[in-house]
Amino acid sequence: MFRKLSPYKLLIIFIVGSLCFAAHSFAALDLTVTPSDGGFDLRFTRLSAGDFKQAKEVVLRVNSDLGKQYRVSQNIITPLATMDGTLLPTEQFKMYALVNSNTSGTLVYREETPVNDFATILYTSNGAGDNDSFKLVYTITPTDAQLRGSYYGRIAYILSPIDSNQLQVVVNMNVYVELGAGSVPLVEISTNAGVNRLVFTSKGMNQENGFAFKDKPRVSIKVRSSLGTPYRIYQSFEGGSVMSGSGEEFDLKNILFSASGGQNGRLTTSGDLAAAKQKQLIYTSSPEGSENTFTISYEPAKDFRFAKTNDYRTRLNFIMEKESISGPAPEVVGSMDVDINIAPLFEMTVFSNGQEGVNLKFGEVSFKTGPKVCDVDVYAESNMGRPYQIIQKVAGPMMNENSEKVPQKDFTIEIEQADPKDGADIYISKESPVKEGESVIFSSGPGGESAHLKVKYKLTMQPDTKSGNYSTQIFYSLSML
Repeated sequence: MFRKLSPYKLLIIFIVGSLCFAAHSFAALDLTVTPSDGGFDLRFTRLSAGDFKQAKEVVLRVNSDLGKQYRVSQNIITPLATMDGTLLPTEQFKMYALVNSNTSGTLVYREETPVNDFATILYTSNGAGDNDSFKLVYTITPTDAQLRGSYYGRIAYILSPIDSNQLQVVVNMNVYVELGAGSVPLVEISTNAGVNRLVFTSKGMNQENGFAFKDKPRVSIKVRSSLGTPYRIYQSFEGGSVMSGSGEEFDLKNILFSASGGQNGRLTTSGDLAAAKQKQLIYTSSPEGSENTFTISYEPAKDFRFAKTNDYRTRLNFIMEKESISGPAPEVVGSMDVDINIAPLFEMTVFSNGQEGVNLKFGEVSFKTGPKVCDVDVYAESNMGRPYQIIQKVAGPMMNENSEKVPQKDFTIEIEQADPKDGADIYISKESPVKEGESVIFSSGPGGESAHLKVKYKLTMQPDTKSGNYSTQIFYSLSML
């Protein structure tokens, strides 16, 4: 005969029975990870370049009743990096297993080793798979070249039974590191002159040595360590345009650059500085953001000395732009003061017959030989910003030793070729008699830009022209208006 139980007693018996059933149906396999500072994260407080190495312990405990051997491995899910993708250098983040911190089994890492970014076996139990615990020590070593920032990473610890169908147990631990700026900059920028200044002057430059510039400024850029993320380096003038104190803008096409080195990335090898009014790309790193060294050389262009005379001062910034999750992260990593001196220029150079000056050597001329021609190249150079004129002065007619003259119509002038700027006037564009005395042959535009004239003189002898050595004197002068 069965005794009737109350509903409450029946419920209690059912629950107890269920718990007993569960305890006998599932084997235990458990892993706990506990940083010595408590909590669930491994945190390194702010470390400056001159600080001592900082060490933190992590205790791993394994509980298992499988009766089978197991191992514990480590996998770096997220390497230590800042939000903009800058990786902490491998040599700064290390670990080792604390000797004799376990009671059985085998600890693998007993010497301090860089924390790898792939699966690493840390511990293997004895054959019976007994419960055990052990300690790992993680270290951060400050360096002079370290980058300031907050670094975040994640480590996974994996408990895996050997020769068992039991599932793995995975425990994740976050790692945080706060670094102060190193005493040595990541990017080192220096010049061949030893000062942070680029100086350009037109003094000593002339028609014959327009490219002669003895001391070309050179900037050396050295990225000391790998960033772990792509980066680019730009050059950019502060404020955009380069202006004089009186408000004139310097044409940056008049300064050229060339780059060399940088084998680990891609350089912009040459160009002018016009694009640096905004942001001019100089270097693109490898995808890994490898360390590198390259040099930029600067020199005036051919027309540098023709820029408006003045002193121009500005600052040239070098900008590193790193790839990050939130987009490009630009940072000024170095600056150079820039001094540009354009000396006053108002002069004229004349070349003829292979030498400087007016040397009209027609040689033997007769009615039989036909007319003879001599060319004169006239270079008017000015950066004064004011209009000017080129004046021809003829001392007298072509005349021989017996004072016999060449008719005016037989000694002619024509400006056959010219390179004037807007607003300029050429007064003799077709063949005309050479006039005695002074006459204007060219007027510049209102800005007084430089010009090049090729002047052709032609001498003709008629059948009745007397023989003899004919000559006259011709001069050119430059006059500012």
